[in-house]
Amino acid sequence: MKAIQVHQYGGIEVLQLEEVSMPIPQNDEVLIQVKAAALNPVDSKIRNGYLKDAFPSTFPYIPGWEAAGIVSAVGKKVTGFAAGDEVITRTPFPKGGGYAQYMTAAETQVIHKPAALSFPEAASVSIVGAAAYTALFQVARLQAGQKLFILGVSGSVGSLAAQMAQKAGATVISTANGHTDIDVALDLVGAPAQDALWPLLKKDGLLVSSATPPSQEKAKQYGVNATFMMTSPDRSIMELVAGMAAKGEISLKIGKVLPLDQAREAQALMDGRTIKGKIVLEP
Repeated sequence: MKAIQVHQYGGIEVLQLEEVSMPIPQNDEVLIQVKAAALNPVDSKIRNGYLKDAFPSTFPYIPGWEAAGIVSAVGKKVTGFAAGDEVITRTPFPKGGGYAQYMTAAETQVIHKPAALSFPEAASVSIVGAAAYTALFQVARLQAGQKLFILGVSGSVGSLAAQMAQKAGATVISTANGHTDIDVALDLVGAPAQDALWPLLKKDGLLVSSATPPSQEKAKQYGVNATFMMTSPDRSIMELVAGMAAKGEISLKIGKVLPLDQAREAQALMDGRTIKGKIVLEP
């Protein structure tokens, strides 16, 4: 089968289209014919070695941590899926596998694709949707009537977070001017822009960042709370977010769909932030 492989850390030139062996599912795994694989900024950060301390890579590896496709085969212990099922998967770091014609994933990392979602749409909601939901409702415990400020609201995570917050009855503040009464500030950009969030928060407010660990000294100085968060594959959240997307309760723009052999161009577009919306590869 054809796949994009990475043999060393580096720029987009290390993304190599190669012929590789078809993966064989283990007893608890599903073999998926990939119909769409979504790109995320973390793809580039793992490729260039920026995250090698947190997620060291074993070379060669196939990038791609969220995808959608059709089940081709299942392992002996798999009970929830069968060949022909349309599915969504999000694999843990650093496993990957989505930039390929076929990939394997543990049954616990796979859900059924809602019929209302196209393959590109389905492939795009897992990571960003889980990040938005986790930040707002599992970390911040956002409530109806609270005020939320999102740094990075124009991105995929920020867009979904704004939609989810409004659906929950919270008020999303779009500009910082004059506000010192924010209950929750969600930082999706990181330092140094993060510093502008501290004076916006009310006493005992909360700053949640998925980009840069916030300073606990500054949190104490401003009389607020602050935390850093990361997400990992969670089947229940994947199902919840996919269901919301299928019902039209949240929507995510697909910015561009490219063939697998244009993975370099796809990552260059993502890194350059010249495309609004998710970028998707179709093997």
